[in-house]
Amino acid sequence: MKQTRFFLLVVLLMWVSFTGTGLAGDWIKPGEEKFRLDAGAFLAAFDTTLRIGSKKLGQGTDVNLEDDLDYDDSTVTYLFGGYWRFAKHHRLYTSYFVFDRDSSAQLNKELEIGDEVFPVGAGISSEFNLKIIPIAYGYSFINNEKHELTGILGLHWYKVDFKIAGYASAGAVPVNAESSADVNVPLPVIGFAYEYRFTERWTAGALAQAFYLKGSSSSLDFSGSLLNLGVKTEYWLFKNVGIGAAVNYFNLDVDVEDSDWKGALDYQYFGPQIYVSVRF
Repeated sequence: MKQTRFFLLVVLLMWVSFTGTGLAGDWIKPGEEKFRLDAGAFLAAFDTTLRIGSKKLGQGTDVNLEDDLDYDDSTVTYLFGGYWRFAKHHRLYTSYFVFDRDSSAQLNKELEIGDEVFPVGAGISSEFNLKIIPIAYGYSFINNEKHELTGILGLHWYKVDFKIAGYASAGAVPVNAESSADVNVPLPVIGFAYEYRFTERWTAGALAQAFYLKGSSSSLDFSGSLLNLGVKTEYWLFKNVGIGAAVNYFNLDVDVEDSDWKGALDYQYFGPQIYVSVRF
């Protein structure tokens, strides 16, 4: 409820702040804005598989959060982002996504997570939190009245936190076990974005980003891949204020072994977005 009120307040403030000035002055044509900010809601459908191993128990169990731990397979979250167009063909982007999820369940299979074994029938509670902060540079090979084609090079920073605790008996065996892990994963990305401008008010576009990285050192073994695909359409109601709708598919697949995390994460989401944009 607090998140919903906060989001509605942000939208209201953006609307009130800019509609008053948005009818005056010269119209900002697509591709001529200097700054842009977006705030919106995202209905995401998830498929999440997690593995946390240890030196004590080895590799650990592959745990599907939605199937094994009764996590909701969809939820509404919020998105914030924007960019700075510091020259006609150059932009710097950033955005911020948070996915905070939790569940309570009774296990129908034994799970080895970290140093703990959670038996069949155990009651457990768990939390899974993911923060995504992409930072990128974009160069527009084409930027004219009808088209903008942009190459993108950047870094996606992921912070994953997972906690699980047994809180009930499994048959005659009491369960008193806890396990947790956290990891920070920076992944470079490359991609392209395209926008078609039907009019000065109405645009549509698409985005594709991907990368694969594998490496090791004395303290870290890592492999990871990323795929991010999206399509959108936007309409500028006023000079400074617009609305948009998009559909996004995202897949993150990482395998990490370091002092904080020994395991893997395969994380997918897909769903529609709606948002309000302001530009200057």
